[in-house]
Amino acid sequence: MDGFPERKRQLDETASAELPAPELFPSAVLPHSDLPHSDLNDASRPDGLTDYIGETVLHSLPNDLTRMIYLASLRDCNSGLYLHPELSYQHGLHATDRALRTCHSRVFRRLLTTRLPEYVSQLREYIRYTRGETLTVLKTWRSLQAYRATVPVGALFISAELFFLNISVALEILGKEMPELQQS
Repeated sequence: MDGFPERKRQLDETASAELPAPELFPSAVLPHSDLPHSDLNDASRPDGLTDYIGETVLHSLPNDLTRMIYLASLRDCNSGLYLHPELSYQHGLHATDRALRTCHSRVFRRLLTTRLPEYVSQLREYIRYTRGETLTVLKTWRSLQAYRATVPVGALFISAELFFLNISVALEILGKEMPELQQS
């Protein structure tokens, strides 16, 4: 997108018109702004929005693996821009993108320091959280390897590979617990 300034300008000019009004989204998407958090609109604190996202939206998720997948789901696959229906509308595309990008990097760094047994536990909890059928999720994750698209843009190759390895080993460990998966 850097090579196309006219496209960037076009996005900047039309961004607020393209995002629907926040009242169109269920309140479960994001906690109300009247929650006790004074730093959200504090312009003197550049991390106010980042802190708000971490303390409200991400804190409600069960673990870092779930947070990582959630944050990756907010990233546009073509531009790499993070978009959130309510925050992007309220705080602007660039501020929201910057805050979500920072949160994503922080969660990724924490996962890189996580031990393998914790990956297994977090994967198990993620499956439970999504209410997916364990066998189906494991087969799909092994086949599609969609978790490869969850790393932050710009992550070091070696860091991404470590994450992929930990996830693939966690998948194998959980798979060993399921005799049905062994036969397929």
